Amino acid sequence: MSVTISGVGAAVPNDPIPNSEFATLGVDDEWIASRTGVRQRHHLRQEQTLAELALEASEKALADAGISAEEIDFVLAATTTADQVSPGLAPVVAAGLGAPQVGAVDLNAACSGFLYALDYAASKIEQGSIDRALVIGADAMSRLTNPEDAGTAVLFADGAGAAIVQAAPEVSEDEYPYMCSFGSDGSQAQALYISDSTQQVVMDGAEVYMAAVDAMSEEITYVLDSCGIDPERINQLVCHQANGRIMAAVARRLRWDSSKVLSYIDRYGNTSAASIPITLAVGQQEGHVKPGDLLALTAFGAGFTWGAGVIGFKTTA
Repeated sequence: MSVTISGVGAAVPNDPIPNSEFATLGVDDEWIASRTGVRQRHHLRQEQTLAELALEASEKALADAGISAEEIDFVLAATTTADQVSPGLAPVVAAGLGAPQVGAVDLNAACSGFLYALDYAASKIEQGSIDRALVIGADAMSRLTNPEDAGTAVLFADGAGAAIVQAAPEVSEDEYPYMCSFGSDGSQAQALYISDSTQQVVMDGAEVYMAAVDAMSEEITYVLDSCGIDPERINQLVCHQANGRIMAAVARRLRWDSSKVLSYIDRYGNTSAASIPITLAVGQQEGHVKPGDLLALTAFGAGFTWGAGVIGFKTTA
């Protein structure tokens, strides 16, 4: 038996915000794009909630998988920016879908959160306690950025993505292996954190860049080696959309062609835990992620936390 992603969905607020909106910070479109890869991003309006975005993404994922909410056994939400401290995002979305009785829990691993939640779901599937889970990555990073700080205000954004993760009992693990591996380094916590006093992101961009490139490239290599997978077998590498330069550096470190690295950071910015499922959903919509693909996923976030994995896409027999 293997584990597969059988459906994906994404949602972002309307009305993209172009780089020109940040001219008052003394930066222009080319300055921002050359350093981050971002051309536009989306922010929640004041009256919008993150739960609304997460619910929309989840409904799209269910439709893409061709299932109803009643067929979901568990809901996991990776987020740093839930609408309130308690209750969490996952039970709110479960209720909104019409499945209020399923297990539902939030998980916070910053930008790495979706991968951690995916592996939590896969582990429960492999142990036989559930058949199918809804895994959400959703963040409203605009709530945590200093609008006067060009280093973070131009980069971070809001969005939600969701994936249906389920057992693929008739699929060979040799053909479509599933594995995730994780790491952390709390000694580097002060390089990327949310200030207690301001409730805003504080980031040492240079330190994050170096650590992210090292961690993601090394973890991907470890996972592929552990599974005995030739990199040529991977159809797409889906990185956390941290920064255009970081993703390009990971590809170079791995010696992979950049065409195998999906990137939509120019349109959506860094949406934290939402970036991997958003990238999967947009990639499928545009024909870059296809049924039968073997995907490599990797992420890096505050903590530091990081992870990487391989999983089949729509490989149910």
